[in-house]
Amino acid sequence: MNKLAAVAVSLVAVGALSTAGAWYTGTQLPGVLNNLIDEANKQGADALLGTGVSTKFELVSLETRLFSSTAHYRFSLDAPAKDGEPRHIEILLVDNIEHGPLPASRLMRLNLWPVMAASSYQLEPNELTQRWFDAAKGAAPLTGTGVLGYDGSTQGTMVLTPLDFAPSPTSTVKFSGMTLDIEASKNAKQVQVSGGMDSLLLNTTDDTPMQVDLRNLTVSSEQHLGSGDFYVGDSSIKLATAQIKVGDKPAVLIKDLAQVGSLQESGTSLNGQIGYDIGMVSYDGKDIGSLRTLWAIKNFDSAALQSLIKLYQDKLTPIQQAQALGEEAPELDFSADEETRMKADLEKLLAGKPQLALDNLTLTTVHGQASLRVVLDLDKPESFELAPDELARQTIAKLEAKLSVAKAVIGDGVRIQAALEGVTDAKAIEEQATMMTEMGSGMALGTGLLTLEGDTLQSSLHYADNKVTFNGQDMTVEEFVTLVMSKTGGMGGGLGDDPSAYDSQDGSQYDEGADQPE
Repeated sequence: MNKLAAVAVSLVAVGALSTAGAWYTGTQLPGVLNNLIDEANKQGADALLGTGVSTKFELVSLETRLFSSTAHYRFSLDAPAKDGEPRHIEILLVDNIEHGPLPASRLMRLNLWPVMAASSYQLEPNELTQRWFDAAKGAAPLTGTGVLGYDGSTQGTMVLTPLDFAPSPTSTVKFSGMTLDIEASKNAKQVQVSGGMDSLLLNTTDDTPMQVDLRNLTVSSEQHLGSGDFYVGDSSIKLATAQIKVGDKPAVLIKDLAQVGSLQESGTSLNGQIGYDIGMVSYDGKDIGSLRTLWAIKNFDSAALQSLIKLYQDKLTPIQQAQALGEEAPELDFSADEETRMKADLEKLLAGKPQLALDNLTLTTVHGQASLRVVLDLDKPESFELAPDELARQTIAKLEAKLSVAKAVIGDGVRIQAALEGVTDAKAIEEQATMMTEMGSGMALGTGLLTLEGDTLQSSLHYADNKVTFNGQDMTVEEFVTLVMSKTGGMGGGLGDDPSAYDSQDGSQYDEGADQPE
């Protein structure tokens, strides 16, 4: 009996604590929800800065009971006016909230870790979203669950329901659904997002039929708030394949699309890179080529950059609001104080000797490769009141650029064009590719701005301390500008009246009777 009594006392104690905790949650919930909504609106405004689009998330109503609450939210979006009419949409959500510390849904899964609330939300139908409900056969097309911890952290999952419907008599949509897992610390100082979708198929049978087939999208992001309101960390968006078919033309298949970025903070400086990749593009079952790009920044003062963005944001917000309402937007002008602040921020930013770089741009075709790399180092000038040419000299500390193009890339370009135009005569295509390879490389060499090493066209530039090294030759900035102007001043780029008549090997002209490209 003593053991039974102890168990009974324990159950009563847990029940009393749960009831007290549920009551406490009910009293705190309105303030917590409003804080979360304010943070979401701030993040949304920052993300949409410069797009002309504004969003607002708001709590419409909250019905609170002892162990649960029901909240209704409204999400609205305003876009710049089109044809004189402002564009406005609204989406409604309903949220069933179980009060902590031990919500029933977590108890049923034997999860005894105390939390403030457990949420289960879904989209509500309105005039805009009713067709989505119809496409999901009556189910809510968007649902989600979440948990709010006593430390202010959140953890949840958002699910887009599979859809199979015809939005118009001439179009169909088939969507596999999408799931995103989201975790965030208090005030979203740390955020993790992961998830993806299997497929999205779009088909239209209008005047120009089109089919789009997207497969295997994955999203991953792990970031935290740095010292200057910048999220630093890693993120990626990847799509395995995208196939597009327009009319009766063969399909274009794009494989391994990716956007991968990383932003890090070292002291007060931001350093980061972002890459955009296309693994392979194929047309009518034949590979065309791949593309890789990598951009990078170094030594960007976080506080100065944040201040410049804030100034820009303050100036842009009234313009966006006017655009959304279809009103005349105010001019973007700066007061004397704002100009002083902007110059001070620029001086601080340049004092850190920031660097901008196109670290890698590489196009790889079936038979060759072309690449470009550009690195720009900046420095603080003595004054922003200097003459433009002197200001540029002092601001650009160093510039390096290198271009490399295999001659075979030119021929591959001809083959790609022939495929797009439906040309099937293999012999004629190869003859044209060979001729245009020699002609194109000859024209490039004729400008004097590129050199030939083996079968690769190259050009290099190095600038520092008011001195230029161009393709291995040292010269002053003035001499370099004069050289470029003299080589590009005419349409022929220094080749004479008919640049297409020169051979790339010895500069001699083709015979007049020789076959010329159409």
